[in-house]
Amino acid sequence: MKPRGQETVAAHRIAKGYLWIAPFLTIPVGRLRDVLGPEALVCGYVVFVAVFAVAVWKVGTAKTTAGLVRERPTFLPGLLLLAGPLALLLGASVTGEPTASRPGDYVLNTTAILVGSLVLVGGFVALSVRLWDAGQRLLPALGLAGLMSGAAVWMVNLIFRYAVVASGAAGLQAEAENQAWVAHEYLRGLTGTPSWMDLLLAWTDMLQLAFVVLAYLAAAALGRALVGAGWLGRFGGSVFVGLNLALVFALITGAILAGYGSAVGAWTAFVLSIPFMVFVLPYFLGAALVTGGAAERMPEIDSLAASTMGANVARGAK
Repeated sequence: MKPRGQETVAAHRIAKGYLWIAPFLTIPVGRLRDVLGPEALVCGYVVFVAVFAVAVWKVGTAKTTAGLVRERPTFLPGLLLLAGPLALLLGASVTGEPTASRPGDYVLNTTAILVGSLVLVGGFVALSVRLWDAGQRLLPALGLAGLMSGAAVWMVNLIFRYAVVASGAAGLQAEAENQAWVAHEYLRGLTGTPSWMDLLLAWTDMLQLAFVVLAYLAAAALGRALVGAGWLGRFGGSVFVGLNLALVFALITGAILAGYGSAVGAWTAFVLSIPFMVFVLPYFLGAALVTGGAAERMPEIDSLAASTMGANVARGAK
């Protein structure tokens, strides 16, 4: 029979591991509707949320040399950064690519993106407040200002999607969205005389592009502030900041090249401006904030290490 300390450490490690792989598990959960029906999807949602809640509880109630994990200032912001992407993925994995040709799925997809975006922005706001209290002022302020500006125009995009369905214009969008609603087409310039729907779709999609760029920049600013506060390791923080800045550079460069007719540039801008892309790095940042803390060791781990050392010493004495 395993000692209680070993069981506690094992459960804690399993919970931490689950939080790191949870986004990948949303995909099979979302496919349950098409494979087994809507009832199976609901059951899948319930099981997924329950397991996620247990994992968060197990990680949060772990004792460290500095107190409970959930008492760390980064725990709540990190939890919100985890929940936002998962909310988006649980809805988007059901519907696949959003299209007005399936109005029901279109509304579900939009709702998942809306909920996920609000929770994600809430996580960044909470993180900015904690960083402000820790003495990091300039970068969180700049990052939050950019993020809120981007979120405002992003809300216009999402409200437009609801309006398309509510006004009965879903059919009109379905006819135009294959060109006017995908960046790899309209960034190179559409041919012919655009309809009013073409113009609206391209305009709202450009709002999405603006949000994505500002969100990448905001994440980079907050990541650098986390390093300055000592809440994120220098190497990991540098990677996080560098990746976000690289994504901004690649997206803007791709959009500029698309204006000169480059198909590669247009596709690069298209892929990097997909809303899901904004959620990927923040999710893993949230996982690091919730499960991290190398300096805050669990007493159970310390006691196990001491026991192992004592056993080795005893064997050496023999």
